[in-house]
Amino acid sequence: MEIYSITTGVLSVNTYFVVNKITRDAILIDGGQDYAAIKRKEKQLNVKIVAELLTHAHFDHSGNAHRLQKDGVIIYCSKPDAEKIENNQTLSQDFGREFDTFTCDKTLSDGDEIVIADIKIKVLLTAGHTDGSLCYIIGDTLFSGDTMFYESFGRFDFPTGNFDELVSSFKKLFSLKENYRVLSGHGEETTLEHERKYNPLAGMIYD
Repeated sequence: MEIYSITTGVLSVNTYFVVNKITRDAILIDGGQDYAAIKRKEKQLNVKIVAELLTHAHFDHSGNAHRLQKDGVIIYCSKPDAEKIENNQTLSQDFGREFDTFTCDKTLSDGDEIVIADIKIKVLLTAGHTDGSLCYIIGDTLFSGDTMFYESFGRFDFPTGNFDELVSSFKKLFSLKENYRVLSGHGEETTLEHERKYNPLAGMIYD
């Protein structure tokens, strides 16, 4: 397995390509808004995007998904955030951005374990940023979306955000035994052990 990333859009979203080294099939995590950039990276890596995993519905993460879906890419999301996408509750209007609504192909729930392109994926519901925010564990890497950032955490003041749920989600992540590499929706990478020590929410959990 190989992992590549690009950062695009007005809110600098991190998009990740998780690639099967043998077949060159790729899973996209949060495709952002810049479709052309995604397609250029796909060509550069010599891969075929077969699926996109959305961590949540916000436009800066899901804005490309409708176009990728038309290319045959299977779109995955949680049920609560799939409904937001269908109803354009994606913050696009708040930021003056266009958004094409669509229906996710498959919805995921907490604890699901799926295989795409022979790559095993574990799904964790981590509500707080939105009520349907998901994290994905692939190998030794945790893709945290806008739940966990480097020494920080996602906003909880958007619709369906909730601080208490965010703290509970951090407790869930901190309870994982492995010291996962953490790749988030914005900013630099970190590790779970680093966040256990230095994340502002760690003090609330461990005190």
